[in-house]
Amino acid sequence: MSFISFLKDALLALFVITIGMSVSIAGISLDRTRLIFEGDSQSSSANLTNTSHDVPFLAQSWVEDASGKKITAPLLVLPALQRINGNEKGVIRVTKTTGINALPQDRESLFYLNVREIPPKSTKANVLMLAMQSRIKLFYRPAAVIPKIKGQVWQDQIVFHKKEKMFIAENPTPYYITLIALTDEASPNQGNKLTSFSGVMISPKSSLDIPVTDSSVKSFRMMYVNDYGGHPELRYTCDSNLCKALPASQ
Repeated sequence: MSFISFLKDALLALFVITIGMSVSIAGISLDRTRLIFEGDSQSSSANLTNTSHDVPFLAQSWVEDASGKKITAPLLVLPALQRINGNEKGVIRVTKTTGINALPQDRESLFYLNVREIPPKSTKANVLMLAMQSRIKLFYRPAAVIPKIKGQVWQDQIVFHKKEKMFIAENPTPYYITLIALTDEASPNQGNKLTSFSGVMISPKSSLDIPVTDSSVKSFRMMYVNDYGGHPELRYTCDSNLCKALPASQ
């Protein structure tokens, strides 16, 4: 039997199995794609919503460090487990614990907030309950680097150095900066992406090599993710091998 025939038979079998089976995909959803914990606060919260109309779910929450290891210090999320009825909301709070002062105070630290839904056992026949898990970035932002102006843009401090078929992105700020795309805006291929990634994150006060399709461009746009999960753009212009953001007025 060829691989194609085997694949067709497998898909047919899966289709037959799922005939007459209802699938439930409603469950617990987070109200954001990232959480900023500012160092001058005692806690930072996020809202959970049970999108099912009548099915209660348990929401299990925990924090991981930058390497993906589950931790309870220096940050802890409470409650670790809660029941949320259909069409109702819940709240989780990330709080400080022992060791918070050992984190760098001149830059952000990266963690991950996880929320896993636990569906009830179905009382109906042929019902498949799909349990989902959300994982978002959690940034601890020390009091010393909290922006004085709400909504302040610091992503424009990134500079790019051209080197062969790549850009070296230099982040001099104390913040993690996530880039979504670099887009050509001046050549005949205006609007084409210069990058193939769906997103890269540059650590504070560090640099990152970014392969590009055309390093000869003289101007481009940089799309990034802000504190609210939005995707604004900045315009860049290049002078020789150095590219800098244009002032907001331009």
